[in-house]
Amino acid sequence: MTQPILIAGAAGGIGRQLVGKLTAQNEDVRALVRDLSRARTLFTAQDCLQLVEGNANQTITLPNAFAGVRAVICAIGAKAPAGESSPEKVDYEGVRNLVMAARNASVGRFILVSSLGVTHPEHPLNNFGRVLDWKLKGENVLRTSGLNYTIIRPGGLTDESGGKTAFRIEQGDTLGGGRISRSDVAALCLAALDEISTYYTTFEVVAQEGAPPEKLSDLFTGLKTDRELGLHG
Repeated sequence: MTQPILIAGAAGGIGRQLVGKLTAQNEDVRALVRDLSRARTLFTAQDCLQLVEGNANQTITLPNAFAGVRAVICAIGAKAPAGESSPEKVDYEGVRNLVMAARNASVGRFILVSSLGVTHPEHPLNNFGRVLDWKLKGENVLRTSGLNYTIIRPGGLTDESGGKTAFRIEQGDTLGGGRISRSDVAALCLAALDEISTYYTTFEVVAQEGAPPEKLSDLFTGLKTDRELGLHG
């Protein structure tokens, strides 16, 4: 296996989409999962796929997972409003631990899937364990880490098939709402991975009516960096 792409949260909805898209292209993938036995039931064994057991809240489990990877795509997310799977533990502390592990391993690229609305504390989603507040704190850890990053803030997630709609991309967290499929979020993560116009940027994205773009990378033209937008973490 050459330098793989590490998918954190690989057993989740977006994570499974990422793994599927990468392995379909025969790209080397390292899937970070909390339960190895369960993961073996989710993924078909392939030469280009390596399953690694680890927990974002158990830092001792992370160094081996990060060793030798060229990039990280983080798609972890809270499962409960309180406790060990809460937004504080997952969307903040877990993201923080993954960012620090990536920095310690000298990983060259980090993409974080966050959420539309994180700068709006009054948003109804914050009724779920203040999830948006904690996601914003996780974003800020990444912004100040020194890593080459992109933060993608999707709207409401669906399980619809991807590649069928146009997209609306904005910056500044001004989109009032909207939805997007997990498949499309995964595709956008991969399109941004090596796209220089997304380096050190944060953007929101939702699906909209219209034909899908011929090249997803065209959507990133004109993005402003976080420094240009005054986002410094």
